[in-house]
Amino acid sequence: MRRARFYCETITPNADAVIDDVQLRHLTKVMRLTKGDCVELFDGKGTSAQAIIEKIAKDSALLKIQTLNTLTNRSNRRIIIASSEAKAQRFELVIAKCTEMGVDRISPIIFERTVKQPDGKNVLRRYEAIAVESAKQCQRNFLPIIDIPRNFEQAIEQLPKEYPNADIIFGALTEDAISVINFDFSEQDVIAFIGPEGGFTDAEEKTLKALNAAPVKLTDTILRIETAAIAVGSILAAKRDLYPVD
Repeated sequence: MRRARFYCETITPNADAVIDDVQLRHLTKVMRLTKGDCVELFDGKGTSAQAIIEKIAKDSALLKIQTLNTLTNRSNRRIIIASSEAKAQRFELVIAKCTEMGVDRISPIIFERTVKQPDGKNVLRRYEAIAVESAKQCQRNFLPIIDIPRNFEQAIEQLPKEYPNADIIFGALTEDAISVINFDFSEQDVIAFIGPEGGFTDAEEKTLKALNAAPVKLTDTILRIETAAIAVGSILAAKRDLYPVD
């Protein structure tokens, strides 16, 4: 039987761990665990641990670390989904499913035709909380990087700098667009731009092509933002798994 899993921001060898807030409510109210029960902890940065509950107080739980394992995150073949924002629940689905599939970074983009959504720190905290819950469920030890929503110009300037060797692709229905299934994804990082349902403007597409971005397509139909983002993320993740791990 798989042990209950909880997010703990700080896991240190030879030290107790503390969980509180949402994770504490999950431990006590949902899982109904008690002193002496064994659980798994993860910090979202590659460290996981087996721990025993030592004490449960009103606002926190103290756990004794038993065994600890640390993984190294990948340094290439990273998947960056730079997707147009969508209405709250629709984009929350993108966060959840891309986390499950192993996408390394999710960057909400405001294109010219993006329908503006509320943004700021509260939105980012909500997205991060969704990623934590998805990582708990799917046994992922690394949380994706999630950016504060930003406009296309900012993203197109920053992302290629952070991933200088990345291939860049973008969704398109033009004649020169290849199927994303045929995209060669073996060694390099990839940044995938997913446009709004109104499509990229001519200027945005021109900017992408100036960066040698390749147009790709999933189908011959116009897809909703979340459909395209999740589908592209899943195909890239599946293609990545065809190659040996770093």
